[in-house]
Amino acid sequence: MPNLNAAITSFLFRIDTLEPIDFLDIFLVTIAIYLVFMLIRRSQAAFLLRGLVALAMLLLLANVLLPLPTFGLILTVALLGILITVPITLQPELRRWLEQFGRRFGFSLNNRSTVAEKVVAPVARTAENLSATKTGALIVLEGNILLSDIIASGVTVNAQVSSELLQTLFYENTPLHDGAVVIRGSQIVSAGCVLPLTERELKGQYRLGTRHRAAIGMSEVSDALIVVVSEETGTISVAQDGSLERRLDRTGLHQRLQGFYTKTAETQPMTKWRPWQNREIRMPEVHQLLANLAYLLLSFVLALIASTAVRQQNNPLISTTMSGVPLIVENLAQNTTLTTPPPGTVSVDFQTTVSDLSGLGPNSFQALIDLSDVDEGANRIPVQLSTTADRVLILGAKPAEVDITVAPIISRTMPVSVEILDSDELSAAYEIGGPTLTDPEEVIITGPQPAVDRVVVVGATVSVSGATTTVTEMRPLAALDANGESVEDVIINPSTVEVTVFVRRRIDARDVGVRAVTSGSPPEGYWLNGLSVDPATVTLQGDPNVIAGLGGFVDTLPVDLSEAIGRITVQTPLDIPAEVQALDFDGNVIGNVVVTAQIAPRRSDLLVERPVELINDRGTLTFTLEPPDVTLLLSGPLPTLNEIEANPELVRVVIDALSLQAGDILEVMPDIIKPDDINARLIENSVLVTAVP
Repeated sequence: MPNLNAAITSFLFRIDTLEPIDFLDIFLVTIAIYLVFMLIRRSQAAFLLRGLVALAMLLLLANVLLPLPTFGLILTVALLGILITVPITLQPELRRWLEQFGRRFGFSLNNRSTVAEKVVAPVARTAENLSATKTGALIVLEGNILLSDIIASGVTVNAQVSSELLQTLFYENTPLHDGAVVIRGSQIVSAGCVLPLTERELKGQYRLGTRHRAAIGMSEVSDALIVVVSEETGTISVAQDGSLERRLDRTGLHQRLQGFYTKTAETQPMTKWRPWQNREIRMPEVHQLLANLAYLLLSFVLALIASTAVRQQNNPLISTTMSGVPLIVENLAQNTTLTTPPPGTVSVDFQTTVSDLSGLGPNSFQALIDLSDVDEGANRIPVQLSTTADRVLILGAKPAEVDITVAPIISRTMPVSVEILDSDELSAAYEIGGPTLTDPEEVIITGPQPAVDRVVVVGATVSVSGATTTVTEMRPLAALDANGESVEDVIINPSTVEVTVFVRRRIDARDVGVRAVTSGSPPEGYWLNGLSVDPATVTLQGDPNVIAGLGGFVDTLPVDLSEAIGRITVQTPLDIPAEVQALDFDGNVIGNVVVTAQIAPRRSDLLVERPVELINDRGTLTFTLEPPDVTLLLSGPLPTLNEIEANPELVRVVIDALSLQAGDILEVMPDIIKPDDINARLIENSVLVTAVP
């Protein structure tokens, strides 16, 4: 049902947005459809048209009621194909089925009372006689639907109906006794005809023979009445509209035959659609007027549907959602507030056309909740929507309702509490002395009553990490509940306080720096590149008079650097009096400190001259080098430079002769072979090499 409601809403929205030119279009289409109805109302094509209309309406209704997008797409294509191909191709099987489909929805039957006088009695007498002799028979009485294909499958007779002729045709020794006889009007038009067998599963009727199944099959594809005489039992049956009525006596058979031919418009149910009745039936003028009005109304409805479909095709109506529409709160009582406020924005579901959608935005809609009649406490308020845009149908809001809680605003005075942080990071030479002070000592908190009632403490925090004197700072305040969680919905006045924490030096302790002392000298060519001590400061604790005479530094015992190379780490005691002990930053007594020394080689430069050597010489060429000797500038550690002076082979200048050919005169950059920690640079940029055979 939601899909049906949506379809009805969309249709009404289309009607509501019709423009004057659309009314003229609908009027002209109505007249055109009405004229078509008037032309075909009494023709055989009316059945096909009624079948198409009924089928299309059923399929469209199913598509509206069921949310099946794939089926809807297939249905749209199928309906379009039916509307285009059926009037052109008009295949006989499809035409017969649609005519029967239209007839089943309550349309007219022809009045054939004059034919009944010539047919009913001979057919009934024939059936009785054949039943008495157990002679099988199959008689088809044609209705409104022509049975041309069935007639063509038999032998043409074209004789007046008579009991003698019918009994002769079904006599078992005649060639035509196994087929069906087709009666059109008062004539036997064909004999030995082949009828389609029913494909339905006949529950409880599994003993039916071929004649009975053919009779049911014929009644399923036409409006004919078929009389069957069983060859096995001699029973008489009648098939019509896909149903089989068996074991009829003389009276029952006569009534069924008479009823088939003599039903008139006056005997039809009131649900029959009289405008499609046959031309032969005369209707009172008032009935004719009502029929024309019915045609006109149907034409108008179809024109309205067609106009809506065309407008949907040219300018589709779409359902979409606009997010980010601001939600406005109105008429909130004074001295109250919302403890559970509504969302700042909502989404609006609406319908509009594609051409109008581009001009819409969040500001095209208004969303509000009215709190004029809302009591304190929890409430659920509907969201009211409106729009200033044209051709927009609002479907609803997401969320459609919002939950809010209204509470009174109160105030309360509370003392200020101070939490001292990082007291464990205070030097052992200092301590906190005296009470912590705040200015002001009390503050006022204001807010919703539930939030104010949750506050158990209003406090500030202050850090004394590394402090060596009294700490005075302006600190922000926070309202906390019983679990230490911040209460955000209250206002603290003032929001900051001045906090004073008194920090003083202990009389028996003092912070001093640690100075590393060394002895000895590094080897020749090396020097002390870095010296550090850990910890760099310590707290001396002991006799105040002794501590006062030590000054701002204490030394370590000497660290011997003789013949030391690289990085060395040594633990060494402090050179302090026995009456004093050293404490680290955490207050632990320490006896040694760690001294780290970095002994690095001294760096220097060395200018040397080396001959240019040829390597990979194959002996087939004679080479001339200009200049034959080159000058190098070497830079690096002094010990390595001293080793190079003692052993010149550590640095060589070479040229690879493998790639040189006869006649080459090239400037070549020679390669330098040297220790890895030495940087070398040629004073001359290149060497001129001449190769001759």
